[in-house]
Parts: sequence; C-alpha cells; structure tokens
Amino acid sequence: MLSKIRKNLRAFSIPLWIVAASFVGTIFLVWGRGSFSGPSGSQVATVNGQPITLAEFNREYKTVEDELRRKLGDNFNKLVKPNDIKRIALQRLVQRALLIELAKEEGLKVSDWAVAKAIEEMPIFQENGKFSVKLYKAFLRAQGLTPQAFEETVRKDLLVQKVLTVVNHAPSVTQAELTELYKKSFGQRKIGYKVFTADQFNPKVSEEEVEQFYKKHKEQFTKEAGEEVYLLSFENTPQGKERAKEAYELAKKGELEKLKAFNPKPAPEKLAKELQKRPFIFRSENGRLILAFKLKKSETVPLEKVKAQIEEQLKEEKALELALKAAKSFNGTLQSGNFTPQTFVQTFKPLDVQQVDRLFVSTPAGRRVIMPLEKGYGVFEPEGPLTAGKIDENKLNAVKLLVLNAKAQSDLNYLLTLLEQKASVKVNPQLFKSGE
Repeated sequence: MLSKIRKNLRAFSIPLWIVAASFVGTIFLVWGRGSFSGPSGSQVATVNGQPITLAEFNREYKTVEDELRRKLGDNFNKLVKPNDIKRIALQRLVQRALLIELAKEEGLKVSDWAVAKAIEEMPIFQENGKFSVKLYKAFLRAQGLTPQAFEETVRKDLLVQKVLTVVNHAPSVTQAELTELYKKSFGQRKIGYKVFTADQFNPKVSEEEVEQFYKKHKEQFTKEAGEEVYLLSFENTPQGKERAKEAYELAKKGELEKLKAFNPKPAPEKLAKELQKRPFIFRSENGRLILAFKLKKSETVPLEKVKAQIEEQLKEEKALELALKAAKSFNGTLQSGNFTPQTFVQTFKPLDVQQVDRLFVSTPAGRRVIMPLEKGYGVFEPEGPLTAGKIDENKLNAVKLLVLNAKAQSDLNYLLTLLEQKASVKVNPQLFKSGE
C-alpha cells in the first residue's frame, strides 16, 4: 500500500500557487466517524479501539504547552486556553495512532537494534559524547516509565518516521512550476511611477477647524489624575434596601461609573484608606446601608496646550487628501524603472503588500494603479511583462525546498484525512468539560 500511497499522492499534487498560498498545517482534526461520547476512566480516547491513555495525553499536553509558551511568550495566557492545548495534544496523538496503525497494516517493523541505536543517540542521554546509563535511568524515573514502556514509545515513533519518509519523498515539482514561482518571488518588471508625498503640499488650517476637532475628540486629550472616593447612604427601609441592592449589583459588575446617577457624596478619609485594596465597600453602619467606591479621576488638557499638535495633525491629513487628489487627476508622463517586489517595497514603502503582489503578477501592462504609501500616494503602471531575469541558483534552490516542504505537508494532511474518514475515534466526554 505504501507504494500506492506514493502514486496516489503524486496524482493528488495540487497546483503550485495553491500550495504556496496555503502553506499552513491543520490545527484541529475533523473526526471522520468519531464521537464525543466514548471511553472513560484512564483512557482519554480510543482510535479504532486502541486506547490513548491519560499518561500519554498528559505528556503530550505538557509538550504542546511548552512549545506554545516559547512561541507566544508573554501573550501565552491571553491567547491560549487549556482546551486549546487539549485539542492540539489530542490531535497529535490521534494522528500518531493512525500512522502507527497504517505502518503495521503494511507490515513495517522496527528492530530492537534500531530502537536501541535511536535511544543511544538521543542528546538527552549523552555525557561526554557517550550514552550515559545513569542519565537514562534518571530520565525514566522522572517520567515514571519502565524501560520497556519507553522503548515501545520509541519503536512507535520510528514506525511513524518510516511512513513519513514515504510521504516526504512523494512530492515533486516541475521546472515550469519552479520557474513560475521564482519569477513571482524574485522576478523583475518595468514599472512607470509618479509619487505625491504629503510634504509636497502646505495646506492651511483655521482656528475654527482646530477648535471643532478639539471639541469632537476631547477624549484624546483627557488623562487620568488620581482617584476620587464616593459614598452612598441608604435608609434601612424596604425602599432604601431596594435602592441599595440596585447600587450593589452595579458595583459587583464593576459598573462603578453608573453609580454617579445615585448622586454620591465625597467619602470620609477612613473609608478612602479602606478602599486602597478593593474597588468598593458595602455594609450596614449606624442603622443605614452604605456603599463606598472609588473612581479614576480625569482631567482634560486645555486647548492652548494641544493647539499646535492638533494643527499639525490636521495639516498632515489635509496634505494626504491633496496628495490623493493629485494622484487621481495625474495623466502626465511617468518615470520608469525595473523593480523586483522587494526593491519596489524598499523604494516606495507601500501600505498594502498584497497590492504590490497584484501589481507585479496580475495587473496588465498599460493599466495605471493608485497605491497608498507611507507618506503619500503613488501612481504606478506596469510597462512590460514580469520576467525571471538571471536566475540565482541559491534562490532557486530555496524556492524548490519551500515548495517541496509545502507539498509534503499538503500530502500528509491528505493522507491523514483519508485515514480519519474510515477511522472510529471516540473521546472521553470528560476531557473538555473544563478548561475553556
């Protein structure tokens, strides 16, 4: 069947531009005939009846968590939830189980010698360039594994590698595909251009325009200026209790600004000290219900202090509008130059890189395009076809490697999809009940 896989994967090869545009691995599995009602106890899931144990899952969970922490750094806790890690860990384990099953069906085996050699060559067990039994035993103790269990894990990993070797050798790229992608990545095109920058214009800004902007955008000129502490006091009557409850609910939700509608008074100093470590206080005191809370105080910077700043901003906006107007009305002669996409970006600093791609790849010669730049607008017109020019072998090899890797990933995803479609994957219903 492995030979058939190679043949089928070659037949499946998709157009190069699709591969290049979608060089992204899968994130979550679509579970074939799988179900979220399945095994329980120490089994996290079963794949065609074969269990994924809790111990296996916990090790994979830790691996995924460590990888994401390294990639995301300080953003890890903001972007990743426990269930996200669970899904990725489960995906990897299910895919691994499917590939191991495929290897066994094909009669692939890994010898004891190959397992021993793989373990001996692992960097984690090396000491002074040699395999250390001491480090090996310490690792097994730390992981709670027997030598037999760890060796079986290594054996399965080597089986997966054998299947992946077949897949990774299946992709190929034609010279036509390679030349086309090289041309799109590093080719040159003759392009006419005329640039209108904001500093070419000197618009006037009136006092009235400055004042209107200040009034309309006053929040831009408001800054924090400490905190103010307020007090609400309610009579201990049915009506007073109802009002107190309404205020308390707002405070509990953190909607403290809305408490201003209750006409609070400045709180005494002792309450201000109590509020240093909490946002509000609600209690009964001297026969009344009191609610003390604090709000951030803000102040607006006077117009005179920000007048020059506003004027400069409005001048820049008007200058950009004039630059756009000039670009739209320009029908004169353009300067010409030969550019690659990289040199074009370096020269003109466009805001939309995708627009650059369209200019080089799909805009026909003779059609003018207006493009926003960092400091203005440009009029651009392709004057000839996109050409590869003199091919740099190092760049060509880099493009080839990129394409082959992309196709190998695409082929692997396709193979896994085929395996998933006929697989029965059942997941422990308790796995995702918490962790969102």
